[in-house]
Amino acid sequence: MAGLSDAALTARLVRVAASVLGAPLAALFRLDGDKANLVERVVRLEQASEVTQMTLPAARLRIDARRVWHAAQRTRAPTELVAFPSSTRVAWAVSTPLFDGKKQQIGLLVVADVRARAEDGVVALDDVCELLEDKLAPGKAVRATPRPEDTRPRAFAGPALVHTMPPPPTPGRAPSSREESSSERRIPFDPMTGLPDRTTLLDETVRRIERASVLQLGLALVVIALDRFRRVNETLGQNVGDTVLRQVAERLRESVGDADLVGRRSGDEFMVVVQDDGAAGAPLALADRLQQAIREPFHIQGQELTISASLGVARFPDHSSDAQGLFRAADIALARAKQSGRGKLVVFDHAMQEAVNTRAELERELRIAMREGQLLLHYQPKFQVKDRRLVGAEALLRWKHPTKGLISPGHFIPVAEDSGLIVPIGTWALGEVCRQRAAWHRLGLPVGRISVNVSSLQFARPDFVGTVTRAMRAANVTAGELELELTESIVMDDVEHVAARLSELRALGVAVSIDDFGTGYSSLAYLQRLPVDVLKIDRSFVRPLDRGGHDARGAHALAGAIATLARGLGLEVLAEGVETEAQLAALAELGCDVIQGFLLGKPMPAMDLAALAARAH
Repeated sequence: MAGLSDAALTARLVRVAASVLGAPLAALFRLDGDKANLVERVVRLEQASEVTQMTLPAARLRIDARRVWHAAQRTRAPTELVAFPSSTRVAWAVSTPLFDGKKQQIGLLVVADVRARAEDGVVALDDVCELLEDKLAPGKAVRATPRPEDTRPRAFAGPALVHTMPPPPTPGRAPSSREESSSERRIPFDPMTGLPDRTTLLDETVRRIERASVLQLGLALVVIALDRFRRVNETLGQNVGDTVLRQVAERLRESVGDADLVGRRSGDEFMVVVQDDGAAGAPLALADRLQQAIREPFHIQGQELTISASLGVARFPDHSSDAQGLFRAADIALARAKQSGRGKLVVFDHAMQEAVNTRAELERELRIAMREGQLLLHYQPKFQVKDRRLVGAEALLRWKHPTKGLISPGHFIPVAEDSGLIVPIGTWALGEVCRQRAAWHRLGLPVGRISVNVSSLQFARPDFVGTVTRAMRAANVTAGELELELTESIVMDDVEHVAARLSELRALGVAVSIDDFGTGYSSLAYLQRLPVDVLKIDRSFVRPLDRGGHDARGAHALAGAIATLARGLGLEVLAEGVETEAQLAALAELGCDVIQGFLLGKPMPAMDLAALAARAH
């Protein structure tokens, strides 16, 4: 080991050399007089490198230029390949001489692979070789002239690892000649972060899986999505958002090893490919480390910013034997993490794939249901508290499957929302409600105001008010006969925009109610600025009212506070999910105006609601 100033750094450089060419084998010889000592050997990149001594005739290792060896071209193994175990079948290798400042050979670097390779790409080792020369002969390995083979075309054979990627250019600073020459041979990368892009990630993962399969190793793929990153751009500007992305990229690089791969897939999504030793908790430990790195506060332009990330993890070969399948499994795990809330981490299991397949089949059947008219509306009546008089109804979506019967809305509505089908379904439901309400009006039936639920995707569409206007005009619905129900999260998402849109709806004579009130994070200051007509007390506050004890007292206080707030703002108070007389009595005491629930009326077909209205009339 004489002449090595830092053995650990040398070991790392040898691993980097192997990584640059994506090869699992590397060895470093040091020439000293008439002997050549093997001072560093990497048999597998995922293992700690082995520092050993091996003596060979130095003359047999002194070569004047780089040599690339192919199994099909050599009749006997080059001497330097004895550095690798006899059980390892070497099919490709490159021998690279190392020189000191006097152009005397001081060592030899060998990088090899168990599969056949093309010859191009070996020039990518030059930067690493220069560093190795300095470690073997400190202060004496300044290369005065380029290597003879540096004149070869600089085509890179395979994706480089993260540490070979350049940092984003500093504004106003011209790149150095070394940076310019290096950039000519680098693979495609994301200009924002300097990381490999989506295509490169896939190609590199394919190659790593091939190598891992030969060497019987494992891989772990981690997909990382920054939570609510859109808000960063919206509130602080895109320049801050770009800075955050660059810092996230740097933190991820610092959290993995030299041989691991970090890339930016798209937007606010990153991917990490690491070797998996099969330990049960290894991928989780890595993912947790990545997550913690992102959670550390960012300090940008004098501001402290904290963000979280959702992570999905998949493993080769447990979860898939190919790159596309591994990507798909990690994406499924990421989707499950996002569904669980912000900052979650989920490892894929095959039950998730079954759930995705079931969901895909349900989406397919839902499209058929829309086309074949299997969707219908039921109506749950609303009653005035003081005299139990019918004052309206809420339209509820139902799916009558030809073989499965009625499918629960809780089962297919989430699928409709995730797939975007909720928009055409919602448009159909709005038109159907208007047509049905107009028909009851012509019959003179006092069914009252009919409400229809609006999804966030519907409400966000620029043409939403126009859609409502067309549905009302087509059916000749008059003012006061239609009500739109919006969830609390919709109206509080962008109050200024929502207030303007609600004002347009009010001008059409459409009433607006806020559903599930009290379950989110409402701002009372914003609420008074919104042109709404009804607050609906969520059923979770109604259910405990007849239980007694602490639960009942808490529910009573919350429902009472909502009722008091609504009256103060001049709004109608409606409670949903009323199932017992005790609940109804408690709500009457609190000043609730209208109720709906199984106590007085279950959801029913349109003809049954018409009959109920006729009896009341």
